[in-house]
Amino acid sequence: MGPTCSNCPVLKTSLFSSLSGEQVAQLGCVFRPARYRKNQILFFEGGVAQHLFALHAGLVKLVKSLENGKDRITGVLFPGQLFGLEALSEPTYPITAITLRDSEICAASRDEVVVFLQSNPDIALGMVRFLVTEIGRVRSQVTDMSFKDARMKVATFLLSLVASDSAPHDGRTTLNLPLSRQEISEVLELSPETISRTLAAFRRQELIIARGRHLTVQDFAGLQSAARR
Repeated sequence: MGPTCSNCPVLKTSLFSSLSGEQVAQLGCVFRPARYRKNQILFFEGGVAQHLFALHAGLVKLVKSLENGKDRITGVLFPGQLFGLEALSEPTYPITAITLRDSEICAASRDEVVVFLQSNPDIALGMVRFLVTEIGRVRSQVTDMSFKDARMKVATFLLSLVASDSAPHDGRTTLNLPLSRQEISEVLELSPETISRTLAAFRRQELIIARGRHLTVQDFAGLQSAARR
């Protein structure tokens, strides 16, 4: 079954949680669902910004090109997140978005979103508030992460991956890491060696079993505890 507005995690965000049934139906006409395979590029850095996106299921990484010609991962998006919002104010995308897993994503053209917002001024105002809240959340997240040590950062990241996985977990979850240790180090701003040492420590504590990119969370509560201290 494909994504629908009625079961979309994006509707649980503060921006859309108060929509009426009629408004949800209107939104469903604006955002069109599609399935994307792993490693598909959704938009390029410098490409014309024509669409906004809502991640229903899967994972997406955001990549920025550096002056030395290399790429750097600037973030990982999880189900329930909106992205490509630059299309509302900028002519081009400042980053590249690539799927990390097979994903279900809804896309809406900028022009249709603008018409929808003009027809629903209360939602337009809500979007302004949402964006202000998002800016504050990102700042808070950056500050919070700056005070976390490597153990807490890696544990938090693994828990986010578990939460994004469609398979239910009962204290023991198996998944394939969508990023290499080098890529995880870029996201968490840690060295690859630190990532490897931290995962090794989690293995010794029997929190996880890790073989290459294949990872099993043995002790979900223990990993949650590691993320908090």
